[in-house]
Amino acid sequence: MIENKDQLIDIYGIWYEPFWLQNWFKYCVILCGGVCIGSIIWYLYKKYVYKKIVVDCKITALQDLDDLKKIHIVTSADSKDSYFRLSLIIKNYLRDRYDIASLQLTDKEIVEQSHHVMSDESCTLLQTILKSMTLIKFEHQFVRNEKLEKDIQAVIDFVNATTQDCITKEI
Repeated sequence: MIENKDQLIDIYGIWYEPFWLQNWFKYCVILCGGVCIGSIIWYLYKKYVYKKIVVDCKITALQDLDDLKKIHIVTSADSKDSYFRLSLIIKNYLRDRYDIASLQLTDKEIVEQSHHVMSDESCTLLQTILKSMTLIKFEHQFVRNEKLEKDIQAVIDFVNATTQDCITKEI
C-alpha cells in the first residue's frame, strides 16, 4: 500500500466527451444530410423530369358537355341534377377562361361580373342561358331530353364564341 502513495488516484470515472462525438449529434447530422439530399432530388425532379400538362379550357368544357349529353332524363330529380351539372360546367369555364370566381356567385352576379370581361353579345347569350336554367334548377320544373340538348347546344355555342384567345390551366 505504500507504493501507491506517490501516484495520483483517479477520482473521475468518465472524462468529458465532445458533443461532435456523441451519438445524438451523429444522428442529427445524418437526418439533416438526408433532408438536404431529399430536397436536392425533389428540386431536380421538378426542374427536369416533371412536365406540366396544359389543358385548354374550351376542350375541358366541351368534354364535360359531351358527358352531359349522355344523360337521359326520367324524373324531375334527373332534370334538376342535369341542370346543376350544366351550371357547374359554365361556372368552371368562366373561372378558367375569365378568372371570374363564379362558383360562389349567383347567376345574376355572374352576369354582372361578366360585363367587365366579355363583349355585350356574349353577356347577352350567357344571361339567356342562365335564365333558362334557373327555372329548372330552382322551380323544380320537369324538362325533356330535347330541352336539355337545346341548352347544351346553347352552351357549346357560347363556349365557341368566347374562345378566340382562351386561357389555359394546369392540371
